[in-house]
Amino acid sequence: MIKSITIKNIATFNFDGIDISNLKKINFIYGANGTGKTTISNFIQEPDNPIFADCSIQWVNDIQETVLVYNKKFREQNFGKGSLDGVFTLGQATKEEIEEIEKKRVELEELKQKGIKKKETLKKLEKDKEDRVSDFSENVWKIIYKRYETQFKEAFKGSINSKKKFKDKLLFEYQKEQPETVFSLEELNKRANTLFGSIPEHLTLLPIPDYEQISNIETDKIWLKKIIGKEDVEISKLIQKLNINDWVNEGQKYIQEDSDICPFCQQKTITPDFRKQLEEYFDETFKADIDLIKSYSEEYLRLSE
Repeated sequence: MIKSITIKNIATFNFDGIDISNLKKINFIYGANGTGKTTISNFIQEPDNPIFADCSIQWVNDIQETVLVYNKKFREQNFGKGSLDGVFTLGQATKEEIEEIEKKRVELEELKQKGIKKKETLKKLEKDKEDRVSDFSENVWKIIYKRYETQFKEAFKGSINSKKKFKDKLLFEYQKEQPETVFSLEELNKRANTLFGSIPEHLTLLPIPDYEQISNIETDKIWLKKIIGKEDVEISKLIQKLNINDWVNEGQKYIQEDSDICPFCQQKTITPDFRKQLEEYFDETFKADIDLIKSYSEEYLRLSE
C-alpha cells in the first residue's frame, strides 16, 4: 500500500510541489480540470519515467505493490472508437471484424423487427381472448345464473353479484372429471334439496322408565310419617301449636352465629338457651328424614319425566 507521494517540477506542480501523506487503503482525490489529478496517476503508473525525476513514492514497509491505473492515457492506448455507434474496438480491428460487426448489427435489427411484430400479434390475441372471456361471462350469467338463481341459490353462493366468480366456478367444475351421465334439471333439483335443504334432526330414543323404582318411592313408609322435631324440647309445644315446623326450620338458617338479633323481628331474642332448644328440636333424625324426602322427590321427578 502507498504510504506517501511527493510531486514537484512536473506539469502544474512547481519546485515546492506537494506532499500527500497519511494515505489509506482507499483515497479520494478531486479537483478542477488541469489541477494535476492525471499527473499523479501517470506518476504512480510510471514512477521511473525521467520526467518524474523530482517526484517520489513511499510504500508501506517498502513493499511495492502491482499498480493498475485506469485514466485517459490508458483509454487512448487500449480503446479505439469504431465507425458504428455504440461499438468500440480493443486494439486495431481488422476489416473482417468490422464487416462481421456490421453483419451482426443487421441481424440484430431484423430480430428487433420480428420481436415488435410478435408483440403486436400477442397483444391482438390477448385482446381477442379478453373479449371472448367477457362474452362468455355475460352469456353464462344471463343463461344460467339469472335463470336458475332461485332454484340453486345455495349452490350459487359465493358467486352472488360477481360474473367473474361465477364464470370461474363453471370452468373449475367443467375441468373436473366429467360424469358418464348428464343429470336432468329435475334430478339436479332433487340433489340440491338433499345437499342444501334443512338438515335432518337426530332424535334420541325415549328411555324406558324404571317403573319399579317409581313404585318403591311411592310406597315408602316415609310418606306415612309425620316429620316433626323432638317433642320433649320446651319450644316444641309452641312450634306444633302454631304449626310452623317448616317455617322455623327454614328460618333458623338466617340466624347469625355471633348475633343475638332475630333476623325477622330485629329484637334481641336469640339467647344461648333458644339456640340450644332449636338444635335439640331439629335433631339428626329430623334432618335425615327431610334429606330422604328431598332425594326421593328429585329422583321421582327425574324418573317420571
